Amino acid sequence: MKRGAKFIGVLLALSLMAGCATENYNPYIFPGAGLGAALGAGIGAAANHNNPWKGAAIGGLIGGAAGGIAGELYGRHQPYPYPQNPQSTYRPQTQGYYPTEQGGSYQ
Repeated sequence: MKRGAKFIGVLLALSLMAGCATENYNPYIFPGAGLGAALGAGIGAAANHNNPWKGAAIGGLIGGAAGGIAGELYGRHQPYPYPQNPQSTYRPQTQGYYPTEQGGSYQ
């Protein structure tokens, strides 16, 4: 195996592991990438009459990347944290001064 191919394989593996390193992910990326890949594959297959499989593969890759980016941008404009259940109520913790207990002194 060539040295460049090994480097690309290691780089791909590291990028996949880094993507799983956080639990606070944008839930709009995956549907955007899926829809983009499906639309891109359909358009690519229709556009390339000589080899529709090649057009579908290229269109799916480009559409998946574009759809993932669009999903990320859409998710950035949604309130955080992303609602898991529409009926749930989220109340953020207040930041500020917390008074000492009565009878206690920090002087």
